[in-house]
Amino acid sequence: MIRLLLNSIFVTFFAALIASAPARAGIAEDVKAADDERVAAFISGNTAVLDKYFADELTYIHSSGVVDNKQKVIESFKSGDLKIRKFDREDIKIYQVGSTVILSAIGHVDLNMKGKDVQFDMRYSAVYAKRAGVWQLFHYQGARLPKAE
Repeated sequence: MIRLLLNSIFVTFFAALIASAPARAGIAEDVKAADDERVAAFISGNTAVLDKYFADELTYIHSSGVVDNKQKVIESFKSGDLKIRKFDREDIKIYQVGSTVILSAIGHVDLNMKGKDVQFDMRYSAVYAKRAGVWQLFHYQGARLPKAE
């Protein structure tokens, strides 16, 4: 019984490993372009672009741990509560799992949240799926990196 369970776990893990692979070139470029536009919209405060690239079902987990939906994230820009001045990225990796694409990166962020200036580095993952010809963000999660000593 234990051997059967271990074999099942191994097969499941191995199948998931095989199924996730670097995204095909065209798909990776399209998703990176969508993420580039999302980041540019963050900096410019262009909520129409955010509305286009955010899925209605979006779950957005900020690096602070706060969880928002599409409407709350867009409203934070509309109200002026959130102003992002800089969002530089590096170490961008894009993987495809079936029809879903996961983009992970390190972000260097400079923002103002409700009048308070904040700068931090984080690692984030963004889950995209194509809907009506547009790569939309369905899930986002950021985690702050420790400050360099």
